[in-house]
Amino acid sequence: MRIIKLLPILFLFSCIDLIIQEGKYNSLYFTGGSWIEFAKIDSMKLESNDFTLQFWVSGGEVDTNEAPAIFSIIDSTDGITLALLRDANQPNILTTIINSNVTPSEFSWLDWSDPDNFYLISILFSNSKGIKLYIDSTNIFSDEKIIDVVGNMLNIGGIVNKTRTIRENFWYGYIDEVRFWNTRLADSTITFQYAHPNKLGDYYRYSYHDSLIGLWRFNWDKPLLTIEDESDFNNDGIIYTLEGFSVELSENGAQ
Repeated sequence: MRIIKLLPILFLFSCIDLIIQEGKYNSLYFTGGSWIEFAKIDSMKLESNDFTLQFWVSGGEVDTNEAPAIFSIIDSTDGITLALLRDANQPNILTTIINSNVTPSEFSWLDWSDPDNFYLISILFSNSKGIKLYIDSTNIFSDEKIIDVVGNMLNIGGIVNKTRTIRENFWYGYIDEVRFWNTRLADSTITFQYAHPNKLGDYYRYSYHDSLIGLWRFNWDKPLLTIEDESDFNNDGIIYTLEGFSVELSENGAQ
């Protein structure tokens, strides 16, 4: 596993000092204190209020007692509309937060302590239908709650509000790829994606993926100033890193 470290970005700065080095990388490795910030969700959507957010993600060593967050969607009053977290001390727990209600779930086969075991996480949500959560191709959680994401911020790798006065629950582990869809994906589609981790990246422009409004793959040969969106909608993200922390490029990834 080959890793190159990105130089830290001091808080409130939104650029990365470039390190020029030969190589091809597949994922970002988070070690706390860093997150990716995106625009408000309603500025990214097309017409539908149905969404699917997906990650190829694995765990890593945790140096905190806070539950690391894979992502969070924060409303204008700093409440947590939706978030997904792992447990800091127990490797088989996944916690959902829906409209500030916290629900931990334990799965005997889940292991966040193994950095080589990448999971496909898919979470479906909207303002008219309930929430469904998948790990790989299995629906592990369903809830009838609906959520309103108008004006809400999307952050990957932490719980952060719009003004950045709240910055907590930072991710520890690898994120290989993030996908954001303006539709609720079918079970069969998620099953296909799990069976073919690399299929989407090669063929998404030529198939049924018209509702793919964000694709962030991290397949870089050097650090970039922004997290470029490889869909056709230019929904780029920005890495923020607190002083003393860093994000790293890695060859590790879903196979």
